[in-house]
Amino acid sequence: MFINISCERETPYGSVNQSSRPPLPPHPRQSNQSIWVDANMSITIELPLNFAMLNGEVSGPGRNGARFSWQKINGPASYLIEKPDSLFTKVSNLEVGVYQFMLTAETTSGEYKSDTMTLIVQNASSPNKQIHFWNLNWLCPFGCSIWLGFVSSYFSVNTPITVYIKREGTQSWDIVVPDSVFSSERYFYSITNGQLCVFEDSYVDATDHPEIKIVF
Repeated sequence: MFINISCERETPYGSVNQSSRPPLPPHPRQSNQSIWVDANMSITIELPLNFAMLNGEVSGPGRNGARFSWQKINGPASYLIEKPDSLFTKVSNLEVGVYQFMLTAETTSGEYKSDTMTLIVQNASSPNKQIHFWNLNWLCPFGCSIWLGFVSSYFSVNTPITVYIKREGTQSWDIVVPDSVFSSERYFYSITNGQLCVFEDSYVDATDHPEIKIVF
C-alpha cells in the first residue's frame, strides 16, 4: 500500500449491429484495478532489541477491498509475525541474521503486487539501544521530509532519544534536533501521535536515499 502521508509542520442504445457494437470494457486486471505496493524502509536493529515494526503502504484504484499479507522469504528460522494480514504489524522473536519480508496485496479482481524489505539483526555495538532505518526516500512537496512511521512502538513516550541522519555518499552522521528547539541545525524532527518525521531545512529537493539512526 502506499498511503500518501506527508509530514506537516504542519444516448441510450437502440438496436446495434456487429460493426457498431461499443468496445468491450477493460479487463479487470488493467488500470482500473491497479495497485502499487511499498514495503517501506529497511531496518537494522541491535540485540537485546529483538523485534521490529513492518509498516507497508498500498495505493491505487484497486486498493479498496484488497487483501494484504506479510511473509518471510529469507533469513533465520526464528521469527513471529503477529498480524500477517495487516499493513502495520510487529515481527518478534528475531535472532542475529539478515531477514527479508515480502508484502503482497491482492485486489478483488485477483491482481497481485508485492514488494520486499530487509531487516538486519546484529549484536549490540554500543551500551545504548539503537535502530537504523536505511534506503529511505524523501518527500519534497514543500521542503523535504522523511516519515518513519510509528517509532513509538520501539520505546515509551518519555524515553529520551537522539536522532542522526547520514546522507547517501557520506560517512558522517549529522544531528537531527527536535523542532521545538531553536537551532541553526539543518535537520530537525517532530513526533506526532507516535510517528516521527525528519525535515531537511534547505528547501532544495533531495533525491538521495539517506539513513536515519535513533539512539535511546
